[in-house]
Amino acid sequence: MGRSSSFRRRLHDISSGGSHGPTRRARSIASLASLSLGGAVAASLLAAGSVAASVPTTRYVATNGNDANACTWAAPCATIGHAVDVAAPGSTISVAAGTYHEQVFVTKRLSLVGHGAVVDASELLGGIPPLNGFGIIGTGILVAGPGASGSSVRGFKVEDAPAEGILVAMTTHVSVVGNEVMHNDVGATTAFDPLPFECAAQGEVPGDCGEAIHLLSTAFSRAVDNNVHDNVGGFLLTDEVGPNHNNLIANNISRDNKLDCGITLPSHNADAVGNPSKGGVYGNVIIHNVSEGNGGAGVGMFAPFPGAASYNNVVIGNTLRDNGEAGVAIHSHTPGQNVSGNVIVGNRISGNGVDPDFIDMTTHVGIMLGSVADRVNVTVSANWIANEDVGIYRVGPIHVNGLRSNRFASSVAIRVH
Repeated sequence: MGRSSSFRRRLHDISSGGSHGPTRRARSIASLASLSLGGAVAASLLAAGSVAASVPTTRYVATNGNDANACTWAAPCATIGHAVDVAAPGSTISVAAGTYHEQVFVTKRLSLVGHGAVVDASELLGGIPPLNGFGIIGTGILVAGPGASGSSVRGFKVEDAPAEGILVAMTTHVSVVGNEVMHNDVGATTAFDPLPFECAAQGEVPGDCGEAIHLLSTAFSRAVDNNVHDNVGGFLLTDEVGPNHNNLIANNISRDNKLDCGITLPSHNADAVGNPSKGGVYGNVIIHNVSEGNGGAGVGMFAPFPGAASYNNVVIGNTLRDNGEAGVAIHSHTPGQNVSGNVIVGNRISGNGVDPDFIDMTTHVGIMLGSVADRVNVTVSANWIANEDVGIYRVGPIHVNGLRSNRFASSVAIRVH
């Protein structure tokens, strides 16, 4: 869902009635996108979060526990999922060190705290209604729906999930803090039956399985101090069933996610330009992260088909180095899109790769700004760029504010193209 080149071309073929025709994956995305937060999906998830218990408390989980216990400190549960099920909204789930081979589904407000706890979701393909009906399965930890607003996930290692390590969907004010998320998105390279729809083939490349940490139609949430490595991709912010806005991605490490971008903000909603209440990826802040050694861009803001919009996002003070594509990339591929208003300020960018969508497979570029048709206004200022063939590369009707304030090392062959 965050693919920076081949996937966008595939989506363009689908949206324009191209030669490939609509796949099952494309139909699933279209069906999911036809629902709003006020519709059946949100109502069902809200109902799923209701429990008989009413008093918030702390529930305890340990590998030597038993789910017949009361989940107290003296008599802990054995599984995180059982503690979640019996906890009242507002409760804390305290998980002791050890490995828990399970998936965790949160649809009510809870604080999950791991004390050296590992969520191993290997080969687990469960999901929750109605999301599993759209193929959203195989996540390590899923926080979903309006009832889960205000939840937090802290201190876990999440590994080996067929799809996302952590997925936050259709909710607000969720915190994902201090986790290690590694070796997820396994469905991109391993056949599962059923296959999570995000892992379906995208043209000539495998699916991305939603990346390691995915915020889907989420607002006012934050992912902070996480170490995300060796997945298909790092962080993904998308808008399939509603806007994705005012989220904070800060102080994370996203590294060695070899098949996709470190941090990706693509719009997957064709209604985003015409009706911002239905879609759009905007107002998000990407600050003080390290994105290095990833297969795609360090940070990417993309609009793959008409009506998509990734705009007014801020990328500030990040270290973006040694990625397979540009350090920062902004792409608009067809008329009727919006990628304007994005701000790229004060980043350290070096040793990044190519941009096959707009340039070629040989020119290494620090910041790539490309638009096929629509005028794009962006701010690019006070960045330090080194070890690139071209520091800032522009293709199409691009207007850049602050261009002269950027600094370039002597290792940059062409400062601005």
